[in-house]
Amino acid sequence: MFNLFTLLMSLLSTRHTSRNATWLCACALLSLQACAYLDVVNGEQAHTQFTSIEEQRLYKLATDHGDVKAQVQLGELYVIGHDVPQNYEKASYWYQLAADQGDLTAQLRLGEMYMMGHGVSQDHDKASHWYRLAASQGDALAQLRLGRMYDQSNGVPPNYQEASHWYHMAANQGDAQAQLRLGEMFEHGHGVPQDYHEASLWYRMAANQGDAQAQLRLGDMFEHGRGIPQNYTEARRWYEMAAYRRETQAQLRLGEMFEHGHGVQQDDQEAGRWYRMAAEQGDPIAQIRMANMCIRGQGMPENHAEGVRWYRLAAEQGNAAAQLLLGQMYEEGRGVEQDLTEASHWYTLAATQDNPLAQFHLGLMYEDGHGVPQDYLKAMEWYTHAANQRHMDAQFKLGNLYALREDYIHAHMWFNLCAANGHQEAQSRLAGLASSMTYEQIMQAQELARNWDNQNRKKASPRGDNLADLS
Repeated sequence: MFNLFTLLMSLLSTRHTSRNATWLCACALLSLQACAYLDVVNGEQAHTQFTSIEEQRLYKLATDHGDVKAQVQLGELYVIGHDVPQNYEKASYWYQLAADQGDLTAQLRLGEMYMMGHGVSQDHDKASHWYRLAASQGDALAQLRLGRMYDQSNGVPPNYQEASHWYHMAANQGDAQAQLRLGEMFEHGHGVPQDYHEASLWYRMAANQGDAQAQLRLGDMFEHGRGIPQNYTEARRWYEMAAYRRETQAQLRLGEMFEHGHGVQQDDQEAGRWYRMAAEQGDPIAQIRMANMCIRGQGMPENHAEGVRWYRLAAEQGNAAAQLLLGQMYEEGRGVEQDLTEASHWYTLAATQDNPLAQFHLGLMYEDGHGVPQDYLKAMEWYTHAANQRHMDAQFKLGNLYALREDYIHAHMWFNLCAANGHQEAQSRLAGLASSMTYEQIMQAQELARNWDNQNRKKASPRGDNLADLS
């Protein structure tokens, strides 16, 4: 570069150099000077290649003058990647310089980088260290982040009291997310005494700032009269605010209010409108409700095929109730061509999620060989899963299959259990079976039934098999 520079200077000093040649030489010289500046800062090789004038300007301020604001701005420049390649490592370097000098923004950003592992090795201890420094300077976002770390035990030991302390700091500065989380902590008694009224106050603060989750929570408190007087009109008002912000649970609640006439005039069309909003956003419960309304012709023309479509959308998200309902539609050929193999597929998906009705239906299919190869052992296996969840028809079926195998003790046990819940056919079978058993066998069967009942007392008994009401 030095030889080229000398040659250009020689040409410029020659008296007979043409005007055009002089212009070209001057341009070349300016380019060389610019290149020299980019490679040399304060007379030393800096090995820095700049890609924008702003980067060059900030670099000079940050290095020559130790300008903290410039260091922070350089960090932001590299994080955003505006006019320069995005580079988290460079960003963390400049944030570190500014943070060490006490800059609040740099401390917050450095905490975020350690939290996410951007440009530095992920280190929750260092993240909490930098968040704490920024939070102690009054930064609401750092206070919120620190509260979340303790709240969610994210890299630090769980500590609801410490979390509520930092949430209070941020909430008192008007941070809506901190206000929402404080409301939840007071509602559930996490780190603070349970206090529904206090929860409603924090929810209202966040809700008034447009936080959809807080509006949903406040609507729920008005609907159920928790901490504040029950008021369906207020509940509806807050639900609607959240619903128009695309909060699916608020849309679902509004659908329920109009479907059942809770605090509003019953209106199936209005219920369907809100259910559809939530369903189109992918909420599986709302999709099941839409399917049910299509199949019943409730608030809309009856359309089984449309019902199948909504069930399928929810079932493909892994919702066990929708999988069961879709299986029934295929088994009965409603809204879709009858296909017992497809029915067994959906029943199996729901049954493996411990859905007792799907387990019972799958047991029926294996017992009868419908859609699956006939297999009494598999039938008994699925009946047992359902029976252990107090499905009475599954218990009765098990009693029959054990009786066919001449295992009268277990047959008596299952007939006894469902007979005790009013199953009339089981009561009749129990009386007939007892005549073929010894006194000792009956005592043994009754002991098995008592032991089973004690172990499964808390499990609710499925009421019938009305699949359309599962959601």
